[in-house]
Amino acid sequence: MGLIDRVKDILMKPKSKAPETQITEAIIPSSQTRYGKRLNLTVHEKLKLMASLTPREKETFCILLEGYSLKETAKQLGIGYSTANTHQTAIYKKLHVNSRPELIINYYGISEENNLV
Repeated sequence: MGLIDRVKDILMKPKSKAPETQITEAIIPSSQTRYGKRLNLTVHEKLKLMASLTPREKETFCILLEGYSLKETAKQLGIGYSTANTHQTAIYKKLHVNSRPELIINYYGISEENNLV
């Protein structure tokens, strides 16, 4: 069997589904509000999640919490809109939120109390 025949054989095999036990993302308990989910985490647990942010993500995080749009955030930081969007996506993923209202609901008072600005 030649190389091309082996490649065709590999490509023609049916792909098996990944087992569901490989899900690595932790399930964080939350409750639904009108504007998004409220995480049922302690301040200490939220601070632990916030510690995983890079310095630039922390700057972006603080500006977003103040209510600025992504365009205004990019202008304040002197970066492109797409870079600010990348930071925002990473922040949402690391802090387990899906939108700006969820970010504000869950993290508004914490950043000021702990001098993250």
